[in-house]
Amino acid sequence: METAMGEAAAVAAVGEFKPRVEVEGGPFGIKGMAWAIFEGARNPYYNLIVIYIFAPYFASVLAGGGAEALSLSGMTITIAGIITALTAPFLGVIADKAGRRKPPLAFFIGLMACCSFLLWWARPEGPLTMWPTMAVLAIAYCCYGYSEVLHNAMLPSAGRPSALPYISGLGLSTGNLLSVGILIFFLFGLLLPGSGFPFAADHQLIELDRATHAPQRFAGPFIAVWMLLLVIPFFLFMPDGLPGGLSWKRATSDVLFGEEVEGALRHTLRERAEVFIRYLKGLFKDHPQTMRFLIARTIYADAMSALLTLGAVFASTFLGWTGEEILFYGITGVLFGAVGGFVGGFLDRLLGPKMALVWEVSALVILLLAQLSITPDALLFGLIPGGTPVWESPFFATLSDITYFLFVIPVAIAVVASISSSRYMLVHIAPRERIGEFFGLYAIAGTVTVWMGPGIVSLLTWATGNQRIGMGGIGFMFLIGLIVLWKVQAPRHADVNR
Repeated sequence: METAMGEAAAVAAVGEFKPRVEVEGGPFGIKGMAWAIFEGARNPYYNLIVIYIFAPYFASVLAGGGAEALSLSGMTITIAGIITALTAPFLGVIADKAGRRKPPLAFFIGLMACCSFLLWWARPEGPLTMWPTMAVLAIAYCCYGYSEVLHNAMLPSAGRPSALPYISGLGLSTGNLLSVGILIFFLFGLLLPGSGFPFAADHQLIELDRATHAPQRFAGPFIAVWMLLLVIPFFLFMPDGLPGGLSWKRATSDVLFGEEVEGALRHTLRERAEVFIRYLKGLFKDHPQTMRFLIARTIYADAMSALLTLGAVFASTFLGWTGEEILFYGITGVLFGAVGGFVGGFLDRLLGPKMALVWEVSALVILLLAQLSITPDALLFGLIPGGTPVWESPFFATLSDITYFLFVIPVAIAVVASISSSRYMLVHIAPRERIGEFFGLYAIAGTVTVWMGPGIVSLLTWATGNQRIGMGGIGFMFLIGLIVLWKVQAPRHADVNR
């Protein structure tokens, strides 16, 4: 984390600069594969529990559905996100000073697996009722964030420097592909059998009572076992990096209270904060356009995160979708999202990254507005009736359901395209000699503010009692990010000589 931010930021964080360790190995070497498989072990938790399977069950069954359920779902993510944002940076600094990251990483993965396993007992009649379930979800969400910090910090040890981008991409691909495979397993192996749906089996692969929502609750223990098994290669073959020379207890004390040198404390928490603030002020003075873009990206990226994490909950609580319909929706979104990378690259070359982002974020605003115009009974804010079944199907039977489902295709494409264009935009305008430093800030900003979008949705839904107004807060964030982005001064095409 600190090396990406530059020496000044490192002084603010740990009081010393540590150069990147030169290591050998390509993306398909044993260390690169071990690092990447960790993403495949951990990332399915987010897709199954936070987005597509357990979260809609929590909102519609445990929280009772409706506006309050959407508000409570957003509040859970917001509280956990704020805790993570306030503590994760210190965890990264302490890890750098202690050096050994595997022990705390094993602790957080183990705790997340325990929390996930407990979700099997999350039922309205107990023993894990709504509020205890929210606490378990918040703890697991924090552990997910902490594990991301520690795992990302170990990337430099996963291979030679030239291979690190490919190893990072391999990790993302592994996590996404395995997540899709698990979602398909739950859909065709547990939820669809016996429904009469084409290609559906007659019996479940594992007999689970759908009347008590056992398949949705089973996602918890399934992911717990999945994580514990798939992290084994990581802990066996991934090196832990250079030791920092301190115990975790001593490193924690030094970071929080200052390092004792010749009887005096230096680099206290307050001093580091002051140095870091001066460092940020210098960046705004020397590179105002790049910093303005980072602010814009933080805002619209938080909006995208809220749209992804709460979109399935909204479909469940407002449109009344079943678990099967939510999974069809999620799988379709993930698959078509792959197209977004090519769309983003095409628009970058055609329009330049700034205008590509303007079009992509604008598209998300329009698509969100169109989605929120849909109710169970009508389209376009009541102008077109949509509640009458249009075909004989157990899923997506009405025009409203079909229309909302089809919107996932352009939304997924626009989201992934904007992610691709955002990365290229930073490369486009950041000073080449400090590109790693700015990508460090890029990653940190996207982590510490991820709670804002769900927080706004939760607050607006709670204040108005209207789920569509709550989700409309996401569109407001998109617009603010778009306004800031528009003010960024960037050439249409990159200067190859800069």
